[in-house]
Amino acid sequence: MVRKGLVLFLGLVLAAAFYSLLGSLNPVLVLLINAWAILVFFSALIYGEIEGAVMGTIAGLLQDAFSHSIFGLAGLSLTIAGFLLGWTSQKVNLNTFYKKIIFLFFFSLLQLIIWVIFYYFIFKKSLLYSRPEIYLQPVATTLITAALITFFHKLKTTG
Repeated sequence: MVRKGLVLFLGLVLAAAFYSLLGSLNPVLVLLINAWAILVFFSALIYGEIEGAVMGTIAGLLQDAFSHSIFGLAGLSLTIAGFLLGWTSQKVNLNTFYKKIIFLFFFSLLQLIIWVIFYYFIFKKSLLYSRPEIYLQPVATTLITAALITFFHKLKTTG
């Protein structure tokens, strides 16, 4: 059995590598695919609300460090979304893939809305008009996270 801490640490390393790879390929991909949110949602759905909140804080601060943004902006939105996702996933039956997709999309959209609202209050400008690719971020985050969770469950049951 793989330890939870090892999986989460490996997830942080992979998210940092994936974020760097996306940024080097095309900077627009960083806005389109949020590697940090994928990690937070994965840990919240697999391990629960505490791990989702802690991973949201760590991943958000790392995202802010990589993007040279204000420290805490991504950390706060990912912490809130990670905690709420982990907490509500224990209350709702998510046995089917389609329920997971809808659930992940809702919380990915919620995380983006929280981030955009905080960004607007801090910088007094909106990204919604200048960066239209941000609209597709919840879709990309949802599909990648759902695929990773399905793969992780299959790997866990066979191993």
